[in-house]
Amino acid sequence: MDSYEKIGYLCLGLVAAIYIAAMLFGVIAAFPYGIIILIALLGVGSLLVKVIKERLASKEDDYYSKNVEK
Repeated sequence: MDSYEKIGYLCLGLVAAIYIAAMLFGVIAAFPYGIIILIALLGVGSLLVKVIKERLASKEDDYYSKNVEK
Protein backbone atom coordinates (compact mmCIF):
# COMPACT_ATOMS: atom_id res chain seq x y z
CA MET A 1 0.00 0.00 0.00
CA ASP A 2 1.58 3.29 -1.06
CA SER A 3 1.24 6.65 0.66
CA TYR A 4 -1.40 7.95 -1.76
CA GLU A 5 -3.65 5.00 -1.01
CA LYS A 6 -3.21 5.57 2.74
CA ILE A 7 -4.10 9.24 2.35
CA GLY A 8 -7.16 8.30 0.31
CA TYR A 9 -8.38 5.83 2.91
CA LEU A 10 -7.72 8.34 5.68
CA CYS A 11 -9.79 11.00 3.90
CA LEU A 12 -12.64 8.58 3.22
CA GLY A 13 -12.60 7.41 6.83
CA LEU A 14 -12.68 10.99 8.08
CA VAL A 15 -15.64 11.88 5.85
CA ALA A 16 -17.47 8.71 6.94
CA ALA A 17 -16.89 9.51 10.62
CA ILE A 18 -18.18 13.07 10.19
CA TYR A 19 -21.21 11.80 8.28
CA ILE A 20 -22.04 9.22 10.96
CA ALA A 21 -21.61 11.81 13.72
CA ALA A 22 -23.97 14.21 11.91
CA MET A 23 -26.52 11.40 11.50
CA LEU A 24 -26.33 10.53 15.18
CA PHE A 25 -26.82 14.16 16.24
CA GLY A 26 -29.82 14.39 13.91
CA VAL A 27 -31.31 11.17 15.25
CA ILE A 28 -30.87 12.31 18.85
CA ALA A 29 -32.51 15.67 18.01
CA ALA A 30 -35.62 13.82 16.78
CA PHE A 31 -35.76 11.94 20.08
CA PRO A 32 -39.00 9.95 20.25
CA TYR A 33 -38.83 8.65 16.69
CA GLY A 34 -35.09 8.93 16.25
CA ILE A 35 -34.42 6.18 18.79
CA ILE A 36 -35.80 3.63 16.30
CA ILE A 37 -33.31 4.77 13.68
CA LEU A 38 -30.54 4.73 16.27
CA ILE A 39 -31.32 1.10 17.14
CA ALA A 40 -31.34 0.21 13.43
CA LEU A 41 -27.96 1.91 12.93
CA LEU A 42 -26.50 0.02 15.88
CA GLY A 43 -27.77 -3.25 14.41
CA VAL A 44 -26.31 -2.58 10.97
CA GLY A 45 -23.05 -1.37 12.50
CA SER A 46 -22.67 -4.48 14.63
CA LEU A 47 -23.29 -6.71 11.60
CA LEU A 48 -20.73 -4.74 9.60
CA VAL A 49 -18.15 -5.21 12.35
CA LYS A 50 -18.94 -8.94 12.44
CA VAL A 51 -18.44 -9.29 8.67
CA ILE A 52 -15.14 -7.41 8.74
CA LYS A 53 -13.82 -9.47 11.67
CA GLU A 54 -14.78 -12.73 9.94
CA ARG A 55 -13.12 -11.65 6.70
CA LEU A 56 -9.90 -10.67 8.44
CA ALA A 57 -9.78 -13.99 10.32
CA SER A 58 -10.52 -16.18 7.28
CA LYS A 59 -7.43 -18.00 6.03
CA GLU A 60 -9.42 -19.60 3.21
CA ASP A 61 -10.40 -16.23 1.72
CA ASP A 62 -6.77 -15.09 1.89
CA TYR A 63 -5.65 -18.24 0.06
CA TYR A 64 -8.16 -17.85 -2.77
CA SER A 65 -7.56 -14.12 -3.19
CA LYS A 66 -3.81 -14.75 -3.58
CA ASN A 67 -3.70 -18.03 -5.52
CA VAL A 68 -6.77 -18.28 -7.76
CA GLU A 69 -6.59 -16.59 -11.14
CA LYS A 70 -9.26 -14.04 -11.92
